Amino acid sequence: MLRAAHYLLDAEPKILADPFARSFAGFSSDEELLKTLDALAFPDYARMRTLFALRNRYAEDELGQAVQRGISQYIILGAGLDSFVYRRPDLMRTLEVYEVDHPASQAWKRERVAELRIETPATLHYVPVDFERETLAKGLEAGGVNRSALAFFSWLGVTQYLTPEAVLRTLEEIAGVAAPGSELVFQFVVPAATLSREERAVVTALATGAARVGEPWLSFFEPGDLERRLRLVGFRQIFHFGPEQAFQRYLLNRTDGLRLPAYFRMMKARVG
Repeated sequence: MLRAAHYLLDAEPKILADPFARSFAGFSSDEELLKTLDALAFPDYARMRTLFALRNRYAEDELGQAVQRGISQYIILGAGLDSFVYRRPDLMRTLEVYEVDHPASQAWKRERVAELRIETPATLHYVPVDFERETLAKGLEAGGVNRSALAFFSWLGVTQYLTPEAVLRTLEEIAGVAAPGSELVFQFVVPAATLSREERAVVTALATGAARVGEPWLSFFEPGDLERRLRLVGFRQIFHFGPEQAFQRYLLNRTDGLRLPAYFRMMKARVG
């Protein structure tokens, strides 16, 4: 919904132009979408739109560079209503894409794609994984991922809903199943105590709203500590990507003044 709102409301050039987002979210018109968003009253609405668009843009830009280095598999963890395979035919020409998600969520998306009569690329592979019953390694093997070939993983908007132990276990699993030279881009949330009072209020409001609908935020990481843990499980060449880096790369000189909330953080790391 927020990717669709960015596409509708914010100035050109779009950070991420996602014409599929509104329909994937289940809305038949722009008016219906915007009315629903108004009723939800997202805190810090403009910055939230920015975050949801920019995290995908950064991941996909890094993926594009990885493809030039020979990476041929893109594994989207917690894919949800991601629309990459329909928006980026330029990258799909050389990629096998694996969307990993809970079976129920994935079934809903597949029904939505069928209802919209959108052609699914032959190189898209759905990988249903119930992490309460099977490991990522077993799910990827069953889904046909070639573990000896280089892969690029993205993991966006998920870590805060998992316990710290589950996040770290998944990172260790990725390092264990991916061929050396594979890459990962993921998003996380920093502890509210490390932010200014105003920015702490934003995190508190978002976490409270998430808990109210049964999806509490469970994990927060300090970037330095998280980097150390990544190195322990086998990642190298770790790059930090936060509000300052994002502003210089994507938001400088925009006419709409879009900015990111201070809690936004991403990392890119290479296996081995």
